[in-house]
Amino acid sequence: MFLQTSSTIGMADGQDMQKQLMMLTFLDLLFVPIYLAATLFYMQAVIDGRTLTPMQSWLMGVRCWFRLFATFFLSAIATALGLMLMIIPGIYVGVRLALANAICVLENKGPMDAMKESWSATDGMFWTLFKGLALIYGGLFVVEVILSPLVEPGSLISMLISVVLDFFNVLGVIFSYRVYRAWRDKEPVRDEAVL
Repeated sequence: MFLQTSSTIGMADGQDMQKQLMMLTFLDLLFVPIYLAATLFYMQAVIDGRTLTPMQSWLMGVRCWFRLFATFFLSAIATALGLMLMIIPGIYVGVRLALANAICVLENKGPMDAMKESWSATDGMFWTLFKGLALIYGGLFVVEVILSPLVEPGSLISMLISVVLDFFNVLGVIFSYRVYRAWRDKEPVRDEAVL
């Protein structure tokens, strides 16, 4: 995200900016589902006590790319529609669908089934997921807001910061996976509202 905003800010030609932003978005859509699936497969192998090399997990991620992309895309649309209604419905929908990617990848379910199961699974775990995801993604957003004006758009340091921030997005995947495992293993999840 940092790269998308900072590398296009300094461009005078709006058409070039739009092309560059579309290319970055395309690359994100191409590789993020593979990266996400590889991370989930690797974590599951560690929990199961199996040996899985990073290359094996990446290849497994490639095999389920379309299914995960569809889940990722449909969840994003549902969240965006909720955000258009008002911010709170979008956040609510996004949190309730937070387990859909893990369900899709690890249980080999289609997008709609994964989203439905995530919706029912997160009943009673909303605040746990919300607090964890808000802390992780909110923290990354704050770092991005602080660093963005300090770095020249399109510079090498800007791209390096973007790569580092994109890498830390995996923390949200790890947290969601941990909640998924707790739900699947029937571990008690203490869900309290923060008021």
